Amino acid sequence: MQKQNIPPHHKDGTGGSKTMTLADLSNKKVICKTFIPGNKMTSHQAPVDVLVLLLDGQMDISLAEETIRFVAGEYIVIPANMTHSLACVETARLLIYK
Repeated sequence: MQKQNIPPHHKDGTGGSKTMTLADLSNKKVICKTFIPGNKMTSHQAPVDVLVLLLDGQMDISLAEETIRFVAGEYIVIPANMTHSLACVETARLLIYK
């Protein structure tokens, strides 16, 4: 599992903003989900790659036997058919792209 950080916002020399592709996934849904401490998503799989971006709070995300704590601004792309689960540590909002 490899978590990523959203790069800090900065302007280029011409005053325009920069754009960064976090993942190139087509024909997907964008879901915003809120969790409260103690909420969990039990182990499951998705038939497609899933991008999970933590907007606020803290979540533990498990893939196979590895669990990592994610905080606001971090994201992961979970490969299709990989077993994963989530547990809310601190009230959290997730952006899920699948």
